[in-house]
Amino acid sequence: MKKYRYYLMAAAFTSMLFGTQSCDLSEYNPGGSTADGVFKSQAGFNALVNSAYAYWGGQFYGREDFVLLLNGGTDTWINIANCGYGRQMSKYQEGMSTTGQFRNTWQRLYEIINDCNAGLERINDVEWTDVNMKNIRLGELSFMRAYAYWHLVEMFGEVDMRTTETKEIVMHCYRSSYEDLYDLMLNDIQTAVDNLPVDPYPTTDVGRATSKAAYALKARIALTRVAYCNTQAEKDQYYEIAQTAAQYVIDNQSALKTGLYATPFEVFDPENNKNNKEALFVVTHSTESSLNMQSNNPNRLHIYFHAKYSGWAGMELDYANGNDRNSKSGSMAMMPTRYLLDLYNEEIDNRYNSWFREAYYLNTASAFTWTADQLNHFEKPASMAGQQIQPGELSMLFTKKALDESAKRTLPYAAVDINDTYNADGSVSTNANFNIHFPTLLKYEDKSIADRGLPANSQVGANDVLIMRLPEMYFIVAECEIMKSGGNKSVAKDRINVIRGRAAVPGRESEMAVSEGDMTLDFILEEKAREFCGEFIRWFDLKRTGKLAEYIIAHNPDIVSAAGIDFLNAGYCNLRPIPQTFLDAILNPEEFGQNPGF
Repeated sequence: MKKYRYYLMAAAFTSMLFGTQSCDLSEYNPGGSTADGVFKSQAGFNALVNSAYAYWGGQFYGREDFVLLLNGGTDTWINIANCGYGRQMSKYQEGMSTTGQFRNTWQRLYEIINDCNAGLERINDVEWTDVNMKNIRLGELSFMRAYAYWHLVEMFGEVDMRTTETKEIVMHCYRSSYEDLYDLMLNDIQTAVDNLPVDPYPTTDVGRATSKAAYALKARIALTRVAYCNTQAEKDQYYEIAQTAAQYVIDNQSALKTGLYATPFEVFDPENNKNNKEALFVVTHSTESSLNMQSNNPNRLHIYFHAKYSGWAGMELDYANGNDRNSKSGSMAMMPTRYLLDLYNEEIDNRYNSWFREAYYLNTASAFTWTADQLNHFEKPASMAGQQIQPGELSMLFTKKALDESAKRTLPYAAVDINDTYNADGSVSTNANFNIHFPTLLKYEDKSIADRGLPANSQVGANDVLIMRLPEMYFIVAECEIMKSGGNKSVAKDRINVIRGRAAVPGRESEMAVSEGDMTLDFILEEKAREFCGEFIRWFDLKRTGKLAEYIIAHNPDIVSAAGIDFLNAGYCNLRPIPQTFLDAILNPEEFGQNPGF
């Protein structure tokens, strides 16, 4: 059994992330007590609840593993320069049961579940001094257990379902059915819906699960449950649950204290990160690095999506253009696939203009003079040597457009277009001069680096991570109307047009509007790629709709060449391998079994 000291250590970090009001551990000393004795007090129990939150930020949302597992391995992202780093996750290449990221993800999710089980078993024995807190903490633990199981089941399949605290070594484990696992999740999330308040408790604790998060997760879980139904009637049952929950959030935005921003830029404006009205659930990271679970490794998402810009055409790394320290061949940084870039019509869709950077303006006090080496890198004519770019002028352009082939090399700035970065079939170019230059995703830019006076190349970010956003509810309602028996595509169209209307370039709203005839599952998935690119949901969406292998084969040839067409066609990409450490620790590994393809 994990000792109660672990709970308090993990909870200490999480409590300080939430705010000192949630549980003043500095005044609570459980020395010499047993776990049951500690958790019987309200302060000790709060520490246990806090520990259930700890790993979401400390290990998952903000770190590279989930970037590779959930953004990689799909149709929309590939590792920079098509390098092999993390290929076990992002390309399904050489993925084995001994791969550390699979083991760590499995273990951390079960630890969250065990924390929740420990709390749910003890909640009636706590000496509550705050009459409101018991039911709220019940809701939080139920939410966290459902959310952890959703990740675990979708990534690893029919796993061992545990609903009581694991206190001793377990020698035999057995797979539970998808039906039983999803029944547990739906029961848990209903408990969360019934007990969670609109505001965090205490209200300063941004990052706690609240009512809007519970309804949103209920909608997501119910929609995922459809994938395991055998009949249309059974699917309709879960479409109805998902749609009702999602529509509740849409209809009660004011009461739930959420709402859509007026423009795409505002959603990921760094100024809105710590108090984002569109967020339904966030994972928090502290601006005081010592308060994070790993002080030097908190939220590093701001370094994982950058193209290389510093050191070229006079550009220096700075706060405004972001940290490109990982943007080199052989490192870990995600570049969009050609398919993702082609999904946007930037002339009418402001999401691309707001969420991607193409242009870099000279950020030095002195002019840049073209040299032979710099000209050679961008394949510009040697005759341009000595020409200058002045401070503030356009220095580089990495664009999704196809530029005039006869003119782009002689432009006064460096120009890398889509045909330089990608081949016609969508694969990443092998030209090392160009395959590190591409449009950069801006959703995770972190102003706290500058605010805290850290160097511009610091990896110690502090952004909160928006795990669920309000637009997802519009998409869920639309998908349910498209896919259920007797669905109304007019309703689906109306929901999608709310999101596309918000995304429109001013004055181009009518061109962004879609019709009932556009309402297909493939269109929904395309539109979700445009809205949620880089937000950890793509792998889940493609898997649950049965489209993962299909979309990879159609749109990400680099994964196809790495994983092999037979691996993908067999559907092995739909699950990750059961960790070998787990199979080695039980007495019935053959009975439990490995997932197909590994």
